[in-house]
Amino acid sequence: MVVLVGADDLRGFAREVLMKVCVPQTHADMIVDHLVLANLRGVDSHGIMRLPYYVKGIEDGLINPNPNVKVVVDGDAYALLDGDNGLGQVAATKATDTAIVKASENGIGLVGVRNLRHAGMLAYYVLRILESKMVGVAIANASPNMAPLGCKKPVVGTNPLAVGFPVEGGPPVLLDMATSFAAKGKILLAAKKGEKIPEGWAADKHGRVTTDPRKAMEGTLLPIGSHKGFGLAIVIDAVCGVVFGGEYGLKIKRGRWFSQGGFLVLALKIDAFRPYNDYLKEMREYVSAIKSAPTTEGTEILLPGEPEARVFQERSRKGIPLDEDVFRGLSELSKKFGVNPPKQVPP
Repeated sequence: MVVLVGADDLRGFAREVLMKVCVPQTHADMIVDHLVLANLRGVDSHGIMRLPYYVKGIEDGLINPNPNVKVVVDGDAYALLDGDNGLGQVAATKATDTAIVKASENGIGLVGVRNLRHAGMLAYYVLRILESKMVGVAIANASPNMAPLGCKKPVVGTNPLAVGFPVEGGPPVLLDMATSFAAKGKILLAAKKGEKIPEGWAADKHGRVTTDPRKAMEGTLLPIGSHKGFGLAIVIDAVCGVVFGGEYGLKIKRGRWFSQGGFLVLALKIDAFRPYNDYLKEMREYVSAIKSAPTTEGTEILLPGEPEARVFQERSRKGIPLDEDVFRGLSELSKKFGVNPPKQVPP
């Protein structure tokens, strides 16, 4: 069963819940906008399903509900922040805004963050940069839940990356991906629904490929492109963890849905290198050339970010579909904190 809810109603509900566990309203707004945008773009594994885990992490004293994000290093075109063990959306958003300011002044802005919890969907930060007519890049490392095929123990996170380019008259070209075949949240959703997962997504605790999501939860996720995806995850781990002095690899505690090692965001001011209108013209030509390439019958070429943009349009009109278990979890929060649950939208 799927329950439809409106985006605004979902935001209001989640904001009230977070404020009940001492999250300041400004931070709650930031976190909620992030979660709901993930749902609107179809990235449900990073959406509102995370809210109960965030709440539990705060209640258990594992997440600081009101972090004081501090600047550790501050240069003309770079900075390093300390997230004070708060939810990552707070520190990562501040890092993104800082990168935008530095890029507007210096052509490029690079900001790292350490000591933060789950930063969520990286496309959120890249989209924020694109609004400033810049190219955006974001990477993050996470708790170990992935290993190369044959390895019985997770040794590295799925360590995602996102890169985006503004496009006039259409959705941005926006790659947002994990270095695993699938996010762990998708496997959890499959387990809740009693569905199998595609072969190649994960291995069981014995290092063997499995299509059983419950066995996958006990085992490891598998990297995209075999050794290539594993190598990319290692690189991101080293940058976000070792370089910034944060947690990395097996130092990050496994099994927490809000675990994060570090975060990096880069903003690149396009008109520092060429006139912005010239860029837009050539980017339109580039996109058009790719999408008009010959294909087999019934095939459409979709650029990175295009599927999510289409889902966003649809869900903005019709509502956000939530799995029954996810909605039940929200209903439990509603009862616990005396907050009205999000209203269901008629299909």
